[in-house]
Amino acid sequence: MVYWRQIRGISDPIAIRQFDGVYKPDDEGFNLPENLFTELINFGPDEYPAISTRPGYTVVGTFGTGVLGFGAWEDQELHAIFNDGSWRRLNNDGTWTSLATGLSTSAEWSFCNFQGNLTEINLIGANGTDPIKRYNGTIVQDLANAPAGGNYVTTQANRLYCAVANIIKFSALRKPSDWTTVNDAGEVVHETPDGETINGLKAGNGNVTTFKPSSTYELYGKGPTSYALEKIAADIGVTGNKAVAVYDDVLHYTSTDGLYHYAGGLRSKKEFSIPIQNYIYGMNQAQKSKCVSGSDEKYLYFGIPYGAGATQNNRIIQYDHGHQTWYTWDNIAVTQMIKVGEYLYLGDASGRVLRVGGTTDNGSAITATAITKPFTAKSISRKQQWFKLWVVASIPSGSSLSVYVSGAASGENWTLAKIMAADTNIQYREILIPTNSISAANAVRLKLVATGPVTIHEITRQLRELPMRR
Repeated sequence: MVYWRQIRGISDPIAIRQFDGVYKPDDEGFNLPENLFTELINFGPDEYPAISTRPGYTVVGTFGTGVLGFGAWEDQELHAIFNDGSWRRLNNDGTWTSLATGLSTSAEWSFCNFQGNLTEINLIGANGTDPIKRYNGTIVQDLANAPAGGNYVTTQANRLYCAVANIIKFSALRKPSDWTTVNDAGEVVHETPDGETINGLKAGNGNVTTFKPSSTYELYGKGPTSYALEKIAADIGVTGNKAVAVYDDVLHYTSTDGLYHYAGGLRSKKEFSIPIQNYIYGMNQAQKSKCVSGSDEKYLYFGIPYGAGATQNNRIIQYDHGHQTWYTWDNIAVTQMIKVGEYLYLGDASGRVLRVGGTTDNGSAITATAITKPFTAKSISRKQQWFKLWVVASIPSGSSLSVYVSGAASGENWTLAKIMAADTNIQYREILIPTNSISAANAVRLKLVATGPVTIHEITRQLRELPMRR
């Protein structure tokens, strides 16, 4: 009797079921862990450890051709400033109320909530050009006696703070309309050898942090008798005030050379953002002042102008703090971010206000792309025969998943291997993909392109390692 001989070198199936986001490598990515993607666009962590199509958005209003500021009154009303010079409030029924007109059509706004000796909590807004404003729940009016040219308004320990050029102004304790009383209100001069002007002021870590394009300082103390302005970093600044987001009382912000976090006292750090450092290196530095940051209290978001020709923020970088994983979104020219109530809102360069949520981008299907690292045998120089490849995904009715393969470690020479569209009521599908186009390759990559809501649960491959040859 003749027996079949077992084919040597066939591995057990290699399954990946935990995906840890994107890592943009300096090389092709050979040395990355297998559960990282070298490109991940419009997939997110909502189904972690799986990846799923990011949430969509609904357009809830459009005014002018750009959004210059977002504020939240008592975390229940969204207020937006548009470049038509209007200040508007989004009502619970989805309509908008115009609260002020004739404002600057180019200056961007900052906001904070403050009460002190006012009758009710007020939303305080500043843009460095118009008089500082306050909204009391009914009307918008000038904040009496506020410093002319005040910008980057923030609040800490029952005082208001703002910047005028290189001077930090602070109000009297609990008195937002008193900026002059000796030994209560006053100012701190913030000059640096480089001559740069303050471009950011944020409360967090129990103090007020002041930024310039190339440096970071912290204002310690609670009043004029105890204030001390201390240098945190002479070589790390911020791209602009709106590029700073506060999350768990820690400041996260975009600088020229990276994404940083500052927890107070010690030098700001960017080690957490190493996986996406090459996106920051790829920013159009001429447009870096447009960078914006925000949080929905679960994830952090950083909008950047990615690519030499980018004139607006065209890439949103998402950080899942709980799992320490990174993801990216594209095709949203975001200018402002804020969480109000249960929703994250984005303002864009077209004057639209977007409410994040749902499965489409205002009715248009979302396309999401994931590109794996190059999969190799135990030695990169050893060729491999792929016997089987599976992708396990949730593909609801109306969505589809296209799977491409490439026998090259880089480049765009993709071969479409399979298109899978779900049938009605079928949620899970195991996809067996032909592997003829990648036979005897040293490195194999996959590109998964989802149209509509799709969740990727598993990628499994089985291969044979061929003998090493001279």
